[in-house]
Amino acid sequence: DFFKDPLPEADLYILARILHDWTDEKCSHLLQRIRHTCKPGGGVLVVESLLDEDRRGPLTTQLYSLNMLVQTEGQERTPTQYRTLLSSAGFQGFQFKKTGAIYDAILARS
Repeated sequence: DFFKDPLPEADLYILARILHDWTDEKCSHLLQRIRHTCKPGGGVLVVESLLDEDRRGPLTTQLYSLNMLVQTEGQERTPTQYRTLLSSAGFQGFQFKKTGAIYDAILARS
């Protein structure tokens, strides 16, 4: 249980298709735990489908977001929403990469 169990110290944490399952509150809790355990100069790589800032696309990501709403506590998010979650946990130096495929990448440093 990554919300409760001790996290191993690491240079890089990879969260692939994890954050979209959870509420903002739970995401913030997990990201804060990671930030406090992350080695100095380390970071987190988030792999998720990014919604456009206006939330009108891409269509596949909108459908994923609807699925998350129905089946979990989560949602797909925009780059700004991820920046807010990550910065509130103490991460900085954000790099966003829209891949043109299903999943995109966000790298943030501690």
